[in-house]
Amino acid sequence: MDELTIEIVTGLAIGAGMGIVGAGGAIFTVPVFGMMLGHDPKSAFVEALAVTGVIAFGSAFSAAVRRQVDWRRVALFGAAGIAGTQAIAPVAVRMPVRLQVALFALVAFYAAARMWASAGASETAKEVDARRTAFGTFLAGFMIGMLTGTLGVGGGFLLVPALAVYEGLPMRRAVGTSVVVIVINASAGIAGQWWSGGLSQVTFDQRAVAITGICGVVGSVGGTLVASRIPQRGLRRVFAALLVSASAWLVVQQFLLRGVAEK
Repeated sequence: MDELTIEIVTGLAIGAGMGIVGAGGAIFTVPVFGMMLGHDPKSAFVEALAVTGVIAFGSAFSAAVRRQVDWRRVALFGAAGIAGTQAIAPVAVRMPVRLQVALFALVAFYAAARMWASAGASETAKEVDARRTAFGTFLAGFMIGMLTGTLGVGGGFLLVPALAVYEGLPMRRAVGTSVVVIVINASAGIAGQWWSGGLSQVTFDQRAVAITGICGVVGSVGGTLVASRIPQRGLRRVFAALLVSASAWLVVQQFLLRGVAEK
């Protein structure tokens, strides 16, 4: 399979996944760029962040038109995300590649476990303790922002549960709010990489990012339209299994195959 086909097919698939389950963009895009397209891990993290931002922008526009965005939560999580990405940027730029890959694998396995467990979860909103403060929301957003700045993931797999369970939003509104925050976090993550010198250390494949991102937007629109017609239980578990497989292979490639090649 040539690179153009990989970019188109994976872009459509990743976008559709974000449209259907509201998360999983960058966490799948990193293995695509790092494993299927053969980019070095640090480049893959930045490229995945850019692709996720593009796809999330398309989904965010659609959610805003349908009035499925809670703008107060966007302001809180967005401000916290910006702070988190900027705080971690100088550390992420200097972090050893293998440490980043190992951390990514841990986060991916956790995301897969959450996705598998959420397969049977209720789609309705839950009662929320009114005493919860804005500080708790800001802290959660700050940690997700740090994750974005370090590993190039948008954090939707954490944002959606945080908004639906911790904040008590209905699932559709949680997903809509999440994608707007992802756009903010992705943009802040790219900016943090730029000012801290990270972009000068990587090879940023603009063509691959553009094709994958545009196809991802198309896929997300399609995914959003058919989301209500697809059994979420089985789909989430398929995504979880694919995520574990792709992340495991990325670890094998970085720690075992590259280690053998270096000897």
